[in-house]
Amino acid sequence: MRPETLLTIYELKVPDPRSRDLLDQADLKGLLGESLAGFHWEADFAFLFCLAPLSLDPLHARIPGLELQTTHLLRYDEWQDGAAATPLYIGPLAILPWREGAGEPALAPRERASLGGYPQQLPPLYIDPGLAFGYGGHPTTKACLSFLSRLFCPQSPAIPLTALDLGSGTGVLSLAAARLGALKVLGVDHSHLAAENANFNARLNNLDSQVAFVRGSAADYARAPGELVMANIPLFVHWELLALKAYSGRKYLILSGLLPREAEKLLEGLAESLSFSVLDSHRDERWSSYLVAVTGERL
Repeated sequence: MRPETLLTIYELKVPDPRSRDLLDQADLKGLLGESLAGFHWEADFAFLFCLAPLSLDPLHARIPGLELQTTHLLRYDEWQDGAAATPLYIGPLAILPWREGAGEPALAPRERASLGGYPQQLPPLYIDPGLAFGYGGHPTTKACLSFLSRLFCPQSPAIPLTALDLGSGTGVLSLAAARLGALKVLGVDHSHLAAENANFNARLNNLDSQVAFVRGSAADYARAPGELVMANIPLFVHWELLALKAYSGRKYLILSGLLPREAEKLLEGLAESLSFSVLDSHRDERWSSYLVAVTGERL
């Protein structure tokens, strides 16, 4: 999507769980037309992203009780706040911006840096954030990418071949794991926008045979296969997954999206059911992230 594209964003309050289910299952493009570019949830509010103003009457007729709260008019570059504006380099990974209509960007020259045991620079990842968030520049995402570079280093004793990405966003971590050597990766996100955009990015990078993205809750996929689990998510979702034993039976965990005190509490909770060692960690003034090797389960 071009930076100057004007977005009309309708913010709708959904009155009850049944209406939410109806909205989830509706053929929104069939109801509203091709101007609808995306659909996103925030709690009980639905956001419809459109490339032109449109009538919501067909939607109100299908789902009574929807309340239009406000209409936002934003340029695409205002919505993304500069996301995907510049290349990002972490270890052997090069994550480059891609925009519709711009063609494939050239690989920008990178600063000299250690590739951490990798014999050569890997092919770059091109990421189009679309209408979702998550190009790779957030501190928690950068920490997770650094952990992946270490975990998949050719000198690592046990590289994971499968991975599960809970809260996958635009797919950056899943695609990076595949680029680094994972054979099968499943990404899960509750956002329609994120799941659709992540699958586009998988195709864009010719990784769709290795990586798939689905829309759903992390809890629904808590026991999906994966030697590595990546979870860059809020603390309350971590607690839910811990109760569902989502982190049991894995080789490695990447845990992020946490304030420092939250991270300490999560590790304390994890220690009640699992034996593990912290292989790496990253903490800044706001966020804490951990790379964990699971060594066993506590009875």
